[in-house]
Amino acid sequence: MGNASEKANRAVSGAASASRSPALRVLARGGFVFTGLLHILIGVIALQIAGGQGGEADQTGAIGAVASKPGGVFLLWAGAVACAALALWMVSEAVFEARSQSESKKKLQKAGTAGGKALVFGVLAFTFAVFATGGSKSSSQSATDFTAKLMAAPAGVVLLVAVGLAIIAAGGYYAYKGFTRNFMEDLQDPGNARTAVEWTGSVGYVAKGVVLAVVGVLVIAAAVTADPSKSTGLDGGLKTLGSQPYGTVLLAVIAVGLACYGVYSMARARYGRF
Repeated sequence: MGNASEKANRAVSGAASASRSPALRVLARGGFVFTGLLHILIGVIALQIAGGQGGEADQTGAIGAVASKPGGVFLLWAGAVACAALALWMVSEAVFEARSQSESKKKLQKAGTAGGKALVFGVLAFTFAVFATGGSKSSSQSATDFTAKLMAAPAGVVLLVAVGLAIIAAGGYYAYKGFTRNFMEDLQDPGNARTAVEWTGSVGYVAKGVVLAVVGVLVIAAAVTADPSKSTGLDGGLKTLGSQPYGTVLLAVIAVGLACYGVYSMARARYGRF
């Protein structure tokens, strides 16, 4: 048993080390570039919605915009590879954090955060690949379908409320990072670009936190009212903000904030700790 456990530990360590190769590091940085591009496009689409135009202000809307451009298929495949590499990098981060010598609660928190990010980037890579092969599906519809399926499961309403609370907590985490600027810990010293990086990061993290909190509230509303159509993902969250009093102004501000988050993500591709 001891030998088997030791071999398993060596295998995990070897796989994690291999996943942190220089080549993967370059590709993972590209993942942040594409993430930044998508957030900028989502911000632009949200601004268009605030101005009275149509559009889908979420990942599928942004990826669809990329697909419609010359060389779009190439960009989609590049995005799929880069985001998959970033997901793998985050998996290795989760493994290293879980096996670190730091205090147990702290290392589990860091490992969980890295694992969650790995899942997000993995889904994003899959979405890029789906569009690259000619497929597409609305993120809003996917969110509604997921909500309906979960609602039909045993204790589905309780699970949905838990999901909604988790999304709200994630939003609070983003807002906290924006207000405290501790996202700078993820970066090497950006030198002369520090002020710009801090400003775009602060605005971007807070804006994303607000939107995620609204998305979480919509999930809970769908669970409480037994109406899956209320859970409409990022696009629905932004449009809900736009429908509030002074919503046009609020949506425009959040749109600029999401674009700022995109700029910060690109800066992280350059200055991030890898």
